[in-house]
Amino acid sequence: MQRSNWPLLDGRTRPLKMKEWGDLAIMDPDAGKQPRGRGFLAAEKDWLHIDAGNALENPIVTLYTGDDPGTESGWDEVEEITVISTTGFLALCDSGYEPLRKENLATAGAGPYLIRVHASDRSSDGKKPRFLIQIIPGKRTGAEPEPTSSTIEESAGPLLVRTSFEQPDEWARLLQALEGGSEHYKSINVIDNPAHAGITANQIQARIGRDDEDWPNSTLVLIADERTLASADFPLLAVNNLPNEDDDPFRITLAAAGSLVVNLELANTSFGEWGRGVDADGVYREEHY
Repeated sequence: MQRSNWPLLDGRTRPLKMKEWGDLAIMDPDAGKQPRGRGFLAAEKDWLHIDAGNALENPIVTLYTGDDPGTESGWDEVEEITVISTTGFLALCDSGYEPLRKENLATAGAGPYLIRVHASDRSSDGKKPRFLIQIIPGKRTGAEPEPTSSTIEESAGPLLVRTSFEQPDEWARLLQALEGGSEHYKSINVIDNPAHAGITANQIQARIGRDDEDWPNSTLVLIADERTLASADFPLLAVNNLPNEDDDPFRITLAAAGSLVVNLELANTSFGEWGRGVDADGVYREEHY
């Protein structure tokens, strides 16, 4: 397809009314990628998948490249993620990955792009979902590329992913407790990479590899974030990555996490059952094997 630039897009907004309802993608349609993942935003090289929700009205999309247009208020959700363009071409596509416009959104060529997505009324019956999508070249914003997917995709089994790097002493104590704890911790694969600083649960899930039947390599994710490392009992954020299950994440102390791991591996209990056993502060503390 023709890969034209769209210089007038820089610094301007363009409303776009969709002809077909479905999820959105910002991608290179010729890159051979098929967007997949969970959560509002899921990214990989040369594509971004945007969950457009379940409203039955066609959405209205505004595209913007360049500096922040100053419209941060009035939105239900605002999330951002970095997408690496290897080809220097990104287009807004529909749920069938067909370009809705031929204009190139990768205005600075190949490299990182900070993409900030604002959304309202994604799941509101009778209302048109609205999206404001900002595509900002990393060279202008100072945004660094997000970690490549292989860092997490090559890992299997329960994951412990560190996302906070401001408390090295606390992290060292967490690792000491982990290594000196029950044998049930042995199956946990620790991911300790500064490139994952601030990464969200949804972004982690999107980077977990899947087999030929689309089953995730890791069905349980434990996240050591700032709140985890600020507390002596290390309340990890537990995330269910089983397909077609929508259990809410919950906090669980490191001391109880081994019990969670072994019971889920043996299918003695479900993730949701553990979530219903949290204390008033939202943290699960009971140990049982």
